[in-house]
Amino acid sequence: MPAGAVRRRGPRAPVVSHTAVRVPVREAETIVRRRALANGDPLQPQDGSLMAHITVLSPFVAEDQLDDGVIAELERYFADEGQFGYELTGVSRFPGEGPAYLVPEPGSLFRELTQGLCRIFRQFPPYGGRFDDLVPHLSVPLLAGETVDDLRADVEHRLPLEATAFTATLVRVAEHDTRTIASFPFGSTAA
Repeated sequence: MPAGAVRRRGPRAPVVSHTAVRVPVREAETIVRRRALANGDPLQPQDGSLMAHITVLSPFVAEDQLDDGVIAELERYFADEGQFGYELTGVSRFPGEGPAYLVPEPGSLFRELTQGLCRIFRQFPPYGGRFDDLVPHLSVPLLAGETVDDLRADVEHRLPLEATAFTATLVRVAEHDTRTIASFPFGSTAA
């Protein structure tokens, strides 16, 4: 098998429904949407919202436990955060058979968002505490038979891609039922 190729081990396990806090990336939507639709991605949004995103915190509060207090905390947090620019600078892949992704720079801005939310919602470490290092990334699906080198050849001529983080979304993630629950504009109280 070529380096960077994806090997699937039987059918993909179903995704357990959860919520996540994300920063939508409008500037990368054509790259991600085309590939996700070609793959028949069962997690594509059912409400027409953006597919391209950088996850800030997942898994987050169970949907049946979301209440006005959680929503208000998220509104306050992101209202105090200013909009910021960043660039998607290259293609990488997590070790083993991990997902391919575009690299946001500076990544520290996304780490700071995550760390700030974790100070408020201590019971929800990033990715359930499974990883020691927090790596901001914008996942990009590989097409059938495609390697990371193929992806790189397909998108690198568009990079760096300038982007702006101006809102966060709270999203329900579930097979055939991914949808936005709420949106939180950045900087509505930032000075």
